[in-house]
Amino acid sequence: MQQEPKNTSSIQRLRVRNRAPRTREPIPEKANQPLACLAVPMYLENILRPAISCVDVFMVSAYSAKAVAAVGLINQFSFFILLLYTMVGSGVGILVSQYLGARKEREAGDAGIAGIVLVSLFALFASIICVSGARSLLGLYDLEPEVNGFAWQYLIIWGGGSFFMALNVVQGTILRTHGFPRDTMWTNMVANLCNVLGNAIALYGLFGLPVTGVAGVAASTVVSQAIACAILALIIRRRKEIVLPWRDLLRIPGAMYRKLLSIGVPTAGENISYSLMQLVIIGFIAKVGTDAMNAHVYTNTILQFVFMPAFTIGAAGQIKVGYLVGARRFADAEKNAWRYYMVSLVLSMAFMSVCWLFRGAIVGIFTHDAAIAVMVASLFLISFFRESGRISNIVLIPALKGSGDVVFPVLCALFFMWLVGAGGAWLLGLKMGLGLAGVWIAIAADEWLRGIAIMLRWRSGIWKKKSLVHHDPEPPRDE
Repeated sequence: MQQEPKNTSSIQRLRVRNRAPRTREPIPEKANQPLACLAVPMYLENILRPAISCVDVFMVSAYSAKAVAAVGLINQFSFFILLLYTMVGSGVGILVSQYLGARKEREAGDAGIAGIVLVSLFALFASIICVSGARSLLGLYDLEPEVNGFAWQYLIIWGGGSFFMALNVVQGTILRTHGFPRDTMWTNMVANLCNVLGNAIALYGLFGLPVTGVAGVAASTVVSQAIACAILALIIRRRKEIVLPWRDLLRIPGAMYRKLLSIGVPTAGENISYSLMQLVIIGFIAKVGTDAMNAHVYTNTILQFVFMPAFTIGAAGQIKVGYLVGARRFADAEKNAWRYYMVSLVLSMAFMSVCWLFRGAIVGIFTHDAAIAVMVASLFLISFFRESGRISNIVLIPALKGSGDVVFPVLCALFFMWLVGAGGAWLLGLKMGLGLAGVWIAIAADEWLRGIAIMLRWRSGIWKKKSLVHHDPEPPRDE
């Protein structure tokens, strides 16, 4: 019987060393999971959020109409505060996904910690402003004394406790990018149920507890977010796939914080620009008439359910593209981005067709005014054009940002939103007398032209040079 040579292990090591390099760099198992594993929990979470918001408004309205006005006013402040937090969250999501795709778990952990530190500082700043400047901020509005009192109570309690909300934004992002969107979905469900129960106690005095009104509603929001914060922190700690090296907190380079801001700040600027443009357009519609305003609000409310699936696919697709770009699998990243676009387009057009077929019943939920119903029906027709263009912006833009190409979509948004969207709404709606239909045609044109620019950006391949992860010089792994 022939004996194996003693230096077998040395020969094997030599063979391994001389073996041809693999054409694909392995990426984490979570990156290879179907998109639906990410998108479905995120979709349910996105659907739940406005539903709970409606329940909140309904409960507060049963307590006091002036309380509704106060809470509605503070929600305008909270929008910009949450925008500050999501600015950090978006940076964390893109960075972590690319680092994980590049098999750099340590850097992914550093990005997560940097995001938590950064958002905590922002939350501290926001809390100080809300608590110390509540009187001054509310003094900018001519409010009735009772409304002012409700608003002051809500602002100092909600603003002072928004620290937990800030942490939840980043912790939720860390879990999603590691492939655990169900954890955030269930946690938010628990938090929302706690919030509704807290509201009921504060407004109706359940279990014999005193009625605390608006202050109690604000406290309920803070407590429910604190519960969610604790649950998310515990889940992250127990997930072995997530590594947050807190011991090396002081070792994290300043470049990591700059990367987060370089992603988050432009994204926040785009969101602010969009919100301001909507305010300008609403001003134009108000000049057309009250019926036009109502039709605009009703149609937009309905369309939220039309584009919500595509919006969720875009958010999940951003994570997937980040993984693939981090792994330098550029061809796969581009192929998947276009696939997500086509799936979203089919879904949105299907939902839009359902809305058109059952437009009478759907509009009847909101109003029985015949004039408004006719306006909404005409907007539904324009929405086929608008939604088919919007898909590229809510799917391909997040995917482009996931690749690290963040600035170009923002520049496109600023240019087309104001020149075509706002400018076209004024020209067609007011100057040329087309009214509400003219405004919506301009909005649809903005969506389409912006979408075409983003499509051309994808085709150009420039985004391949925007990766945020440093690699040793080597050819991209596309085959």
